[in-house]
Amino acid sequence: MSDDIFLLDDTATETQEQQDQWKLLVVDDEPEVHHITSMTLSQFVFDNKSILFLHANSAQEAKLILAEHNDIALILLDVVMETDDAGLCLVRHIRQDLDNQSVRIVLRTGQPGQAPEDEVVENYDINDYKDKTELTSQKLRTLIRASLRSYRDICSLEKHKLGLEKVVKASRGIFEKNALFTFVEGALEQLAVILNLEDSCIYQVEQYAYKVNSTQLQLLAYQGQQRPSKAHQHLSEFPSNQQQIFSQAIDQKTNVFQDNALAIYCENSAYNLLFYITRNTPFNQADQHFINLLSENIVVALENIRLNEVISTNQKEVLYRLGEIVETRSKESGMHVRRVALFTALLAELLDLPAMKVEQLKLASPLHDVGKVAIPDAILHKPGKLTPEEWEVMQTHAAIGENMLKDSNIEVMQLASEIAGSHHEKWDGSGYPRGLKGEEIPISGRLTAIADVFDALGSIRCYKNAWNDQEIIEYLEQQRGKQFDPQLVDALLNNFARFVKIRDKYQD
Repeated sequence: MSDDIFLLDDTATETQEQQDQWKLLVVDDEPEVHHITSMTLSQFVFDNKSILFLHANSAQEAKLILAEHNDIALILLDVVMETDDAGLCLVRHIRQDLDNQSVRIVLRTGQPGQAPEDEVVENYDINDYKDKTELTSQKLRTLIRASLRSYRDICSLEKHKLGLEKVVKASRGIFEKNALFTFVEGALEQLAVILNLEDSCIYQVEQYAYKVNSTQLQLLAYQGQQRPSKAHQHLSEFPSNQQQIFSQAIDQKTNVFQDNALAIYCENSAYNLLFYITRNTPFNQADQHFINLLSENIVVALENIRLNEVISTNQKEVLYRLGEIVETRSKESGMHVRRVALFTALLAELLDLPAMKVEQLKLASPLHDVGKVAIPDAILHKPGKLTPEEWEVMQTHAAIGENMLKDSNIEVMQLASEIAGSHHEKWDGSGYPRGLKGEEIPISGRLTAIADVFDALGSIRCYKNAWNDQEIIEYLEQQRGKQFDPQLVDALLNNFARFVKIRDKYQD
């Protein structure tokens, strides 16, 4: 018994500098105010960070400083400077033009009559209003402490908001993946975005129930400058600290945070996922909160992938069985529809069609002859050549099959309807049921047409023996630009051995 476990490894460094000082901007046209403020707060420390003083003697100088520093925590602002309302105009510039809602602004005025407190507080987005004469050293320190605490909390809330936005965007990016491999890559990319990672790896682990240390890791995907040297690696080959965090996460089925290392554990009934991340700085509480949120969404997305795989497998089986029922009624092998599906998909790949389109063609092409269920046995099973009247009846199976499937709301069924109605059209316009010509014929019909004929020529039918490969090649060359799309004939002949390999693998 084995489980699939994936590991992500990252040794990225934290790129954001850690602030060690609060930036305080003093804006006042009195030099003595700058001096006293600096002296009073020279030894001030809040939350283990001292103050970095910035000075402006006018509102205009302050604008220049604000343009260079977007992380100023507090502004001590005079009202009357180069003009009677210079300070108030600066407040509007900060809140409206710069859209800076985080910085705390405290008005300090020596002329309160010039700017009455009630009017200023009512009309301007400031955080406090003080008369310079009332600000003793102690009151100034209390004011600074309260303002910095408010700024710190606002920044923390903003960081959480941005983090949650990243989680939402990351979850959306992960949920868009509908296959396991693309899901793994998507999860890796989104984790890197949230934690600003640079190097990462994902491993697939085969874990045996009786012995955890026999776990083998197979590299699936990675991000970084250099590919890891080994594609397969046992857990015992990892450094002891990694083994310890891996084992703890797997045994406890939870996310594990250890200083600068992180193991994210996710599982459902089909898969176990384990992402391993390290960086130079510890993971703080916000990081842990966002990772826990994202890992919950990874589990949901993983379950969606499992359910999609179940639905896809069941859908594929139903479509193949329907195709086999039609072919069985025609006294042809059920393997015919599987070969046609694989031939069609291979041709689509050779044309560089999108992977999703290739998969849909593989699912839809087995129903190309579904309309034959409506053809009388006497005509369908006739061993000899059909009369003109009988041939006319036989040709109706294309339109019948198209009409049988066209009203379905399922995308694959709609494609199957298109194939059923167009796979007997010919490049030169001599086909049926509509006599379409060249690129008027849907690409799905052109692909299935040559796949169907290629398989029929190499198979025994009630009215003929199987042709040899040389005869098939000559026929396809003759019908290039007549019955078949020239590009598709070239693609098949240039890759003839690949088609023969499929034919030989799925023999009747």
